[in-house]
Amino acid sequence: MSLCVYCSKRTGKRSCPALGGMICPSCCGQHRGIEISCPISCKYFKAHEGYQRVRLAEEFHALWMAKTEPLYKAGKERLIDLIAMVEMLIYQFYRERALGTDSEVLEALEFLQRRFGPVMVVEAGGTALATHLWNGLQEFLEKEPLPSEAVSEALAKSLEIFRAYANPAQPRKYLHGMLGHVERFFKLPDELRESPSLIATPHIVTPES
Repeated sequence: MSLCVYCSKRTGKRSCPALGGMICPSCCGQHRGIEISCPISCKYFKAHEGYQRVRLAEEFHALWMAKTEPLYKAGKERLIDLIAMVEMLIYQFYRERALGTDSEVLEALEFLQRRFGPVMVVEAGGTALATHLWNGLQEFLEKEPLPSEAVSEALAKSLEIFRAYANPAQPRKYLHGMLGHVERFFKLPDELRESPSLIATPHIVTPES
């Protein structure tokens, strides 16, 4: 049997479409979606990704509800809508991508916070995710205007949720939990699930809804 195409140490037991060879289960499990850009059709990626999203969805949702409750009690439902829109945009970005880590999400959220801050920081470049979020939020805010301080408060809450859930030892924990949360608790029309545009306010639902 051939050696693992990634580590060249252990025996390759799984066919890896991304690397064009056989990969050992250890490298597949440790590096898929992080260092290895798996096609989303890969059966190993799909099975693991689906399992992690289902497993973490309710845990993430419980944290999300606890963190957004103060906004709800303060009558700031529109900020909650904006937080949900940010998550929908992240979901849109990653639904056709396997490669991605929580650190990329953090970088993009911090980029948005700087751009929407009291003194807007104009930065050259920005990651593909950051650009996607910026453009999506600009489009959303054209339809649902909010004061800049309200946008900044919503983004601060998004970062608070991220930091409360992410774990450096698990590079995709936030993504798994948040994407599972969107799939489990966001109710969207079918056309929005299939359309490249998601610029509409998502509705959060609970299992009892």
